[in-house]
Parts: sequence; structure tokens; C-alpha cells
Amino acid sequence: MEERRGFIRMLITVAVVALAVGPARAADDTTGKVTIESISAAAGLGFTWGTGVLEYRGQQYPFMVKGFSVVDVGVSQRVARGEVYNLKSAEDFEGMFMAAMAGATLGAGAGAAAMRNQNGVNVVWTAWNQGLSFSLAQGGLYVKLTEGARALAAKNRTSPGVEGQPATAPRSTR
Repeated sequence: MEERRGFIRMLITVAVVALAVGPARAADDTTGKVTIESISAAAGLGFTWGTGVLEYRGQQYPFMVKGFSVVDVGVSQRVARGEVYNLKSAEDFEGMFMAAMAGATLGAGAGAAAMRNQNGVNVVWTAWNQGLSFSLAQGGLYVKLTEGARALAAKNRTSPGVEGQPATAPRSTR
């Protein structure tokens, strides 16, 4: 049990160090939370697919993920939770994230990753796995918001009160 805790701490450290070269923590209004449920299959090169939810500014934005990895072996089911930084809008979360990952699963296991996409959005997450796999990998994860999430993001982008705009016009005191 103590070995597992040490391993999990090491994985979290890997994720934190990987993002250390990135920008410092963003302000609260550019921070969100993410949950991802995925399945991975790999034999040297791996493939991942699944779904997730981005929580940002009080809204939930569902998305789909597809990804790849190298230096990855096994089959596993993964539930990951993490923090998202440097969001200017929910749409910035879409795109290709490049990741540094570490993890191992023998029945049950853990992993950690730090990712960054083309919009400068950073994600740090930890994951709990079921299955049999080993990974110390570089990989990519393509994130695409669902149509409903895109519509919600567009609505929130153009609604008054978003991005620091006042929710209503000031009233005259005449």
C-alpha cells in the first residue's frame, strides 16, 4: 500500500513538473475543472477514446476525446479529474492537447498528466485506471465540444455580463 502511495505521489510530481515551464496559475475566471472517462488500448502505439465535462464559469460543457500515445502497452479504462488553466472562453478548450503522461495499472492503478493545447490552455490531471497497462508516454488528445456545448459557449460568449461586461446598462438618475 505504501508503494502505491509513493508511486501516485511520483506521478503527480511528474505532472506538476511538466507544467512548471508553463505560465503561473491563472486568475479564477480563467480556471475550470475537467472530468474525463476514457478507454485506452495500446501495443507500443496506443489509442484512447471517451467523453468528458468541462466546468467553467458555472456552466458544464460536455466534450468527446480521441487520442494517441507512444511507449504505451495494455488495455485500461480511466477516470481522470483535473484543473484547467488559461481559459479565455470555453471554445479555447477545443483542440489538440499534447501531453506528458505516466501511469501503471495492474487491476487498478493511477496516472497523471500535464497537457497544453494550441490555444495555450493547460490541464493537469490525475487518473484512476482499471485494467492492465503501463505508460510513460508522450501523446496527444483531441478534444471536441459537443454541439450543445458549442451552442452554450457561443451564447455565453455573446451574452451581456460575460468577459467583464456589465449585465445591464447603467440607469439614468434623472
